[in-house]
Amino acid sequence: MSNTFTGKVSGRMSSRGWAIALGIGAVVLAAILLVVYLDRYRARVGGRNAPTPVLVAKQLIPTGTPGSIVATNAMYAPTTLPAKEVEVGAVADPAYLAGRAAAVDIFPGQQITSTDFAASDTTSVDSQITGTQRAFSLSIDAVHGSLSQVQVGDSVDIYTSISGVVKLFAPNVKVLTIPAVPGPSGGSNLILRIETGEAAKWLYAADNTQLIFVLRPVVGAKPTKPSTASAATVLR
Repeated sequence: MSNTFTGKVSGRMSSRGWAIALGIGAVVLAAILLVVYLDRYRARVGGRNAPTPVLVAKQLIPTGTPGSIVATNAMYAPTTLPAKEVEVGAVADPAYLAGRAAAVDIFPGQQITSTDFAASDTTSVDSQITGTQRAFSLSIDAVHGSLSQVQVGDSVDIYTSISGVVKLFAPNVKVLTIPAVPGPSGGSNLILRIETGEAAKWLYAADNTQLIFVLRPVVGAKPTKPSTASAATVLR
């Protein structure tokens, strides 16, 4: 009888021990799962709030504005935003703008995205001038010098010849467009970028003098010093 009782007590204690062990195991497992969940939650929340670099427009960027002008005129500001606030395709590297043009109007404070810029740069004249710059149309009939070698985007020094005197007229002038072929009358125009305050001087020179183009280096060009030549200076 004693052995039977002892066996029953021992069995009950063994069952109770297993129950306690299972309970402790369940608590430990729940704690582990809770830690894993909290780690993943923190990582997810941290990822959504992680600072992410983007470019934001500082001013209106009209449709057609070349990316080169956007960069040159600092029309954007680099900043960081929480990842959850960054738009799809947001641009972080200014180099992305090179060779592209604004496909839509981009307003101040707006994130610049890849869909905002077309894949190729625009060639429209008005998108290549800003502020006090103006596009000046010049007949190629009035131009001498290296015009045949000039390409769109080149810079030239322009000299004027009048009454037997040749002198530097305008250094470092950007060529915006050149004629593909002469017009029906044999003449055509090219477009130069000038300052609005010099427009009258350009108009007079185009109508009353001979203009000579001298092509400048693409990279590393030094400032052109003013110079004048006449029969007296050439033949002395």
